Amino acid sequence: MRRRAGPVPLLCLALACVLTSCHVRGAQRSESPLLKFLERRSGLISFVAPDGNVHVIDQAGAGNRALTDDAGARAGTSVLYTAVTWSPDGKQIAFARLALASDAVSDASLYTARPRGSSSVRVFTSPRIIPFYLSWSPDSRRISLLSQVKGEADLELGVSPAGKDEGYTAVDRGAPYYWDWLADSATIAAHANAQLGGSMGERLSLIALDPVPGRTDVPVQTDLFQAPNVTPDGKSIVYVSGNRDNFDLHLRRLDGSAERIIASDAGTAYFALSGDGKRLAYLAALSVQPVPQGTLTIVSVAGTSVPVKLTEAPVLGFFWAPDGRKLAFITPDSSGPLDTMFQNSENQLNLRLVGCDVQTAKTWTIARFPATRGLLTILPFFDQYQRSVTIWSPDSRYTVFTAISSQGEPAVYVAHADGSVKPRFLTAGDSAFWSRK
Repeated sequence: MRRRAGPVPLLCLALACVLTSCHVRGAQRSESPLLKFLERRSGLISFVAPDGNVHVIDQAGAGNRALTDDAGARAGTSVLYTAVTWSPDGKQIAFARLALASDAVSDASLYTARPRGSSSVRVFTSPRIIPFYLSWSPDSRRISLLSQVKGEADLELGVSPAGKDEGYTAVDRGAPYYWDWLADSATIAAHANAQLGGSMGERLSLIALDPVPGRTDVPVQTDLFQAPNVTPDGKSIVYVSGNRDNFDLHLRRLDGSAERIIASDAGTAYFALSGDGKRLAYLAALSVQPVPQGTLTIVSVAGTSVPVKLTEAPVLGFFWAPDGRKLAFITPDSSGPLDTMFQNSENQLNLRLVGCDVQTAKTWTIARFPATRGLLTILPFFDQYQRSVTIWSPDSRYTVFTAISSQGEPAVYVAHADGSVKPRFLTAGDSAFWSRK
């Protein structure tokens, strides 16, 4: 991942394109006020409140709890919280705290907190690095983080223990830099640009963390910088090769015993395996600026069924449901006024969140809403973010998104994944993600 500085544009002119029609499972009905109290709770939702502090809340809008309380500006300094990320077991949240003076980061800290427990724990503080993306190990014991290094061009990958002040270990460098954890929670698969024999080059590497970090480069031709994806059993990896015009997606055994191409297409590939590892979805983007824009295709990893290319386009990003039977994707929307719960303005970018049954390829509208800065920030890197965060509830029945409310402020909403009910307003806030459990 290469970090981009500066504000995220609203993209309205850049995304002036026609959205094809979606199959809709009937008109959305208004939600009964009692429904949210009767439905079964599924995990918790994290978000950043308007004051900049990290909060958690449940899907009914209850239990709103602040995990931090010092965000904002005071006496010439300010505090910013970013990169809020749930642990896979749903018991902890990690986030970066940036202290700024004269608009420059003076020091950065990594914290973990229990959403319903005691106060947060500072894992480390550093004046040298600025973390901006976090990813937990599968066993929820470690946090990997990608950081800018002050005064240097390379990004730094580091690892820290969760829940205790035991420091930070730098394990690799490169720019761009993408990675995924293996199932053993002791190895990272990385796709990076780094020094190789004195010249800049791309590499796919396995980084073993114990007892000390060590790197083994995988002998493959990569050519394109996108996030690799390790299969759930930790035995194989999906990576991309090709160029900006055409690409191949490879499935390779990590022991080198077998490799095959599972998909080929035109454009730039953004891809992710389903949670059960049976399917892979990829966005073939013919344009990548300011966000990916292309077609979405679903393939069987085992090659037992014909690939399905969805008709909706352009797709800007997607997220798999935990059950592996559905996914949600995002397209621009220009089909008319939005529901009155949202802001309606000529100067906003409206999006459509679409659900898809991956077995039948049927699609339906989950929500239509105006985009927030938080969502637009992750879309350029949604494939990497999908390795660490989710918009889906653990039971695959709901999605969370942020939108500009009728009051003109970012707000958190929950929607039934089947699109049958209008979205539910939860609270003011942005950058919302659901816990995985």
